[in-house]
Amino acid sequence: MIEIRSFLRDETNELHRELDAVVGVFSDRAAYAGFLQGTFRHRAPVEAALLNADAARISSWRPRQLVPELKADLADLALPLPAAEPFDLSNDIAGFLGAAYVLEGSALGARVLVKGVGDLGFGPECGARYLSVQVSSLDSWRLLLVALEGLDRRAWDAASQSAKAVFLHAIQAFTSEELAPA
Repeated sequence: MIEIRSFLRDETNELHRELDAVVGVFSDRAAYAGFLQGTFRHRAPVEAALLNADAARISSWRPRQLVPELKADLADLALPLPAAEPFDLSNDIAGFLGAAYVLEGSALGARVLVKGVGDLGFGPECGARYLSVQVSSLDSWRLLLVALEGLDRRAWDAASQSAKAVFLHAIQAFTSEELAPA
């Protein structure tokens, strides 16, 4: 029997690989600055949608609020807050948990990314607060997986569509013309 985590991973695999390719590695401070800007453009509206969703009231999982750390990192690098495209979240538990799967799952990838920022001179007190807090605990991820496992099998496709929408939003946020090098 397939579990929802495997189902969502399979359903979003192609988009996940595309996003990983777009984000790349932090070869220098400019690349890391681009990462922070793209992350803000993506995370701020998706996090807000999750926090404001009616479904949040019926879920056992609560989204972590990491935008304050992201804003502090942007300030550390003297970067303005970039404009962010809104994210429309379906107002049901499947959409909520599908979107949360992607946002919270990014903490797993951040475990790799946080290692590279240290070489650039950033850490938990300056410039890498967001990544540091994101990887500090996997408790939120574990609690989300429990909530996902409680999702009725008939709702898996709706969760998948929401997860895909979050990945597409992220890809757009990282490839926006506003972030393109001059």
